[in-house]
Amino acid sequence: MTDTSMMPFYRSYLLNGKTVYLDKLSELSDQEINLLNIETLAALNDARHAYDAVENKQSEEGGHIYRRIKVAGYFQAAIKLELDT
Repeated sequence: MTDTSMMPFYRSYLLNGKTVYLDKLSELSDQEINLLNIETLAALNDARHAYDAVENKQSEEGGHIYRRIKVAGYFQAAIKLELDT
């Protein structure tokens, strides 16, 4: 049995009430990929702006925002690969 308690947090993203998994991007339609691209890019920019505004980057708030940046960043990289193929 696989222990999933330590699964990386960046494997899924919520898009229009639907959970999108990083390893399932190839199953999305072009329209869904484009929408995911826009949503994750907006989320990445918003999170970067919010992170810049946090005084204590080591705080719980800073950590939460940093995780949002990581999730959006992973998805942006995966979306770029998917769009390039």
